[in-house]
Amino acid sequence: MRRTTSLRIRAASVLALALGLSLGACKQDKAPVEPTASTAVEESEEPTEAAPMTVEDWIRAHNKEAVSSDLGKLQYATAEVDLDGDGTPEVLAYLGGPMLCGTGGCNLVVLKRDGTELRKVSEISVVQLPVGVLNTKTNGWRDLAVTVAGGGVTEGIRRLPFDGKTYAENATVAPATESATIGKELIPEAPLKPLD
Repeated sequence: MRRTTSLRIRAASVLALALGLSLGACKQDKAPVEPTASTAVEESEEPTEAAPMTVEDWIRAHNKEAVSSDLGKLQYATAEVDLDGDGTPEVLAYLGGPMLCGTGGCNLVVLKRDGTELRKVSEISVVQLPVGVLNTKTNGWRDLAVTVAGGGVTEGIRRLPFDGKTYAENATVAPATESATIGKELIPEAPLKPLD
């Protein structure tokens, strides 16, 4: 009886050893895993292109003091129009708030898309609403028309020509001239949106 038990234990040990070796061999002989559709997509994905900068992002980045001011919330209005005739619209951003406005008006920024970034072409002070664009051109760019009033300036519309690099920095002095029309209205006289 003892011999039978001993043989059974030995047979069980040999069987366990053989089973372990055969399972180990199976694991080594396993074929490499073929990429599935999801892993193939992950491996072949190209780096994603950066999203274009929004006007709101540009305003936040370039007006940090006005955005974080306790004096009041920065507000804005925007419009897009192709000023230089290249087929890509420029962005006009009218910025309002205690740190950007005075008795004569607020700032108007002209931005040009440069790849995914926005680049400042001009920042024009003492501008009132509405803001428009004229059919006339100076140095290849359409002339802007802005309203001026307050701050001791006679109320009216001013034509802002492009000098080859920028528009006038101040809507109330030369090279700004009087205009009989606002042209095509881009930013109306309306409440501005708060920048969140």
